[in-house]
Amino acid sequence: MTNQGTWIQLDSFTCPAAGCSARTKGKWVCATDNSDMYINELGKMKCYNGTHIADLCKWGWNCGSSSHNGKFVTADFEGFSFALSQAVQLMTKGGSEWVSKLVIEIGKQYGNK
Repeated sequence: MTNQGTWIQLDSFTCPAAGCSARTKGKWVCATDNSDMYINELGKMKCYNGTHIADLCKWGWNCGSSSHNGKFVTADFEGFSFALSQAVQLMTKGGSEWVSKLVIEIGKQYGNK
C-alpha cells in the first residue's frame, strides 16, 4: 500500500451506495482482486495491493443487496455521511483528528465545503 495518509480497513462498514436500503455492516473487499478495502483520511479508497485507488466519491459500492441489481453504485453525500456515522471503528482506529480530516475531505469531494 502507498504511504500517503493512514489507511484503515473497512471491516464493519455500512453500504453507502445511493439508494441502497441495506443497513447491515460488512467487511469490504475489492471485487477485482478479492483483497481487503481501505480508506484514508484524505478521502481515498483502495484495495490492499494498491492496484485500485480512487476518491471515495468516485468509488463503486455493491454490498450484494437486491437494491443494487448487481451493479456497483457510487455513494451520494447523504449515504456516505450515514455510513460514516455508523463507523465507530474509524474513530477507534484512526482517532478524532483522522476522522475530522476525512469529514473535511468528504465535504470537498461532494462540493459541501
